[in-house]
Amino acid sequence: MLIIEWPANSPNLNPIKNVWRLLKGRIQRRFPTTKKEVRQYAKEEWEKLEPEEFKKYIGNIRERCLTVITADRGLTKY
Repeated sequence: MLIIEWPANSPNLNPIKNVWRLLKGRIQRRFPTTKKEVRQYAKEEWEKLEPEEFKKYIGNIRERCLTVITADRGLTKY
């Protein structure tokens, strides 16, 4: 049996951070000026996200895991 010491909250293995970055960029391009607009734009942009946009961040999870293991929990490109 192979046991891997897993970094419990590794941002390198958390694909949702990339989705948040994508969402943030889309909201910023709309130039909100109030908190109400930020909330409204966030809701609208979230609803526009397509499954393919999520898949591109989870499709390379094996590569991410191997990179984290190789880096011994150090910095990675992710």
